[in-house]
Amino acid sequence: MTIDSFHRRALLAGAGAFSAASLVPARRVFAQAAERLRVVQPWALRSLKLSTSGSGLSRPGITEGLVAVEPDGQIAPALAESWSASADGLTWRFKLRAAAIFHDGSPVTAATVKASFDRLLPSALYLKSAGIVSVSAEPGEVVFKLGTPFGSFLDYLVDYSTHVLAPASFDSAGEVSQIVATGPYRIVEADLPRGLVLARFDKYWGPKPAFASASVDAVVNGETRANIAAAGDADIVINVPTPSLSRLQSAGTARIERVIIPRVHILMVNCAKPQFSDVRTRRALNLAVDRAGIAASIMRNAALAATQYLPPPLAKWHFADLTPHKRDLAAANRLLDEAGWATGPDGIRVKDGVKFAGNLKTFANRPELPVIATALQSQLKAVGFDLSVSVGEWQAITDAKRDGSLDLALNSRNVAIVPDPISSLALDFTTDNATSLDTGATSWSHDGLRQDVAAYLATNDETLRAPLRRRIVGVLHDELPVMPIVWYDQLVTVANRIGEVPIDPFEQRYLLERIRTKA
Repeated sequence: MTIDSFHRRALLAGAGAFSAASLVPARRVFAQAAERLRVVQPWALRSLKLSTSGSGLSRPGITEGLVAVEPDGQIAPALAESWSASADGLTWRFKLRAAAIFHDGSPVTAATVKASFDRLLPSALYLKSAGIVSVSAEPGEVVFKLGTPFGSFLDYLVDYSTHVLAPASFDSAGEVSQIVATGPYRIVEADLPRGLVLARFDKYWGPKPAFASASVDAVVNGETRANIAAAGDADIVINVPTPSLSRLQSAGTARIERVIIPRVHILMVNCAKPQFSDVRTRRALNLAVDRAGIAASIMRNAALAATQYLPPPLAKWHFADLTPHKRDLAAANRLLDEAGWATGPDGIRVKDGVKFAGNLKTFANRPELPVIATALQSQLKAVGFDLSVSVGEWQAITDAKRDGSLDLALNSRNVAIVPDPISSLALDFTTDNATSLDTGATSWSHDGLRQDVAAYLATNDETLRAPLRRRIVGVLHDELPVMPIVWYDQLVTVANRIGEVPIDPFEQRYLLERIRTKA
């Protein structure tokens, strides 16, 4: 892909496009322009809709919210420099930064922030669950009124689907037609879904980026990303495949950063299908999975075997007293015998004329997923399950989940997009309608879990929240509406010319404004 292939679209926000001299092939630009930072990522920006593509705008530092999450999990000021809550927890006030302006030069005021929330809240991924009754503008402050106390309100405000946009971002129908935001970088050129060219926003309220420009290129194929890193053709390459580690280390063009993040690769099952409707069959399949083998041989890190749903970095949600998920074929086969699944002459089980089988959908953006799928195919066969695998677009999982045709899917879930995992758990396991994420349970519900999630969200009293966390995780551990396979560590290559790179385990931001070349 070359930068001069980028279509000039309505995304241009303020200060104009690059000069014609800069519109040359991407590799040549990278080699010539020390001021440009090149990032390669696996995720494509498919639209301007924040509810589906907001992460692609927040990660490079284009959009911002009132607050942000730091890599250590702490909530930090962003467009709001401070905040306060009423004693009853129903009124939240956010004092705006007087120095903040939008990319088109217009001021960030309480009125413009309110207008942005009014337009974006109806399609918000998480924040619309916070029970906001009203958003009002007062001098220098935005005020949220809640219908009931919501203990995780600050965490939910991190939601990238409600990041603040200028009035110029919206068309006459209130739909986003261009991105005019407040972050340290602004969009100069875009070719959806292949990438973005960004320019430093010199009037940014916070620390100014060291690089005058940046490019963010979507490269879906993991091996291609590894080739780019090995050739030294990018400063930062996100999510390189583990099989490429030895080659990358030998190339000597970049160092490798490895950070465990709150993400889990999960096996989704459609609990409406007779193969998975009985919890005994789900437990049997779970017992057939060799997580330790997958973690060691495919992920190249034995510590990533998902012995429970949420990984150790989420310490409040990870429990030592849970019986670890591990392989036990004898126990799995006993459960299937009890559930009435008889082994046929071909070794595949059958019950009431239904074959113990299914098609698993996965995708290659995360290159380890098809390899894990192949391993599962062999492992599940040991208990008489005939698994076929389809590797396609992530969207195929979404479509099949929504139309009810899904059998199984191997997916990947960031369980802390909002810093408190309760947001992901609530969305995935307590809602009845499919969402744009579609990584949760399919045709499964649990009244007790729903009640515990609601109780957790209604309080910020830690003495009440702690036992609720244990019960919520316990239900998922026992009922297995989805099965955790491996946790995840992010592999990032950093070019030799680049100094320290802060890696956000919450996958909210690349923090490009904090990156510098080596002295």
